[in-house]
Amino acid sequence: MAETRKIQIAVSGGGLAGAAIARALYQQAHIEVNVYESAPEFLEKGMAIGMAINAQRALSKLVPDVEEMFQRAGAVTLNSSRVMLAAGPHAGMKVIDVAEEKPGKILHRAALLHELLEPIPKDRLQASKKLVEIEEQQERLLLKFDDGSEVQADALIGADGIFGSIRAHVLGADHEAVNPVAAGWAGAMNMVPYPKAEAKLGAEILNENRQYGWVGDGGIFIHDSIMGGKMVQCIGTSVNGDTSGARRIPIDREYMDKAFASSLDGPVAKRMIDLLLDQESPAVFAQYEHTDAPTYVKGRVCIVGDAAHAMTPWQGSGAATALEDAVILGTLFEQIRSPDEVEQVLETYDALCRPRSQRIAESSRQTGRILSGIADDIGLDPVKMHDALKDRWSFIHDFDLDGHVESAKASLENKS
Repeated sequence: MAETRKIQIAVSGGGLAGAAIARALYQQAHIEVNVYESAPEFLEKGMAIGMAINAQRALSKLVPDVEEMFQRAGAVTLNSSRVMLAAGPHAGMKVIDVAEEKPGKILHRAALLHELLEPIPKDRLQASKKLVEIEEQQERLLLKFDDGSEVQADALIGADGIFGSIRAHVLGADHEAVNPVAAGWAGAMNMVPYPKAEAKLGAEILNENRQYGWVGDGGIFIHDSIMGGKMVQCIGTSVNGDTSGARRIPIDREYMDKAFASSLDGPVAKRMIDLLLDQESPAVFAQYEHTDAPTYVKGRVCIVGDAAHAMTPWQGSGAATALEDAVILGTLFEQIRSPDEVEQVLETYDALCRPRSQRIAESSRQTGRILSGIADDIGLDPVKMHDALKDRWSFIHDFDLDGHVESAKASLENKS
């Protein structure tokens, strides 16, 4: 049989999702993968990122030396994520330790992106390439960029994020699930040198290598050590009272005191607010998410990561589901040798990955209400909160990724 040409895959977006896809594909001899990033360079501007056990499992399939990679990236192993009460009659009480037996890790987003991209040939990573048009030809795609250049591809994987454009191509511009919707919260973040955080919060809680979440009525403060313990990430997220639709809202002490009014007499609020305001141009950023899409695929185009299933951060699963997307797509593309089979690969990915990612997004939404003290019939009651949270992560963390991979292979085989 004559050798068919390489399958050419274009990835639009060079953040974590795009980098993970490239990492899953670049060593496959029958595939040529190119990543097109609209920004002038490949960067992750966010702060720290949590890697729960399921994320670590997925990452280990993409990065063989995953433990060494975590060391290089300055990851910190978390003893647990500890939920505490910051307000109400039980302020200062521990509610629950999440992921105590299956420890997560936390590391800087930029460090993870660097590690994912490091081995990929540099000529496969192209910056300043904003995709402006997708033309569906008879057997291929013609991709047009804003610099006037064009490339052909057998498949386009849209990893262009929550505000990207490829979702509209897949669903249709007028579809009700195209545009992100405000999730109802807004959060401030700051990265603080450990000594400064220690002076405010005390060594006792910081030295435990835990993520702490302090729940009040309408908001939560979170802190955790990253970068090998040199820095402490501080977050304050509250119900978003701003109705302007702004993504970024400048803040001052008056804003924070109002947002966290119920917690001001509690154990950490005033000190956390001090740390969050101690930066140039402090602001909160509104949380956005997607409502469920009926599909992640149209022909030879699919969406992954935040472009497909942007979710609230309350169960720390956005990056993990993007990594799972990459593992499954990598597995499926490994099974084929002809460009004619691309659409079957993408349809199989959609059938396997969409139900799980949408279930996690829905669970995260409800978890946010519990963790900001506004869940109906739970509020700041420590017993009810414990009962509502104790099994909430099991379907995420206990996921059988190997079984998922085998299902993907079997499902593709049945299609061919």
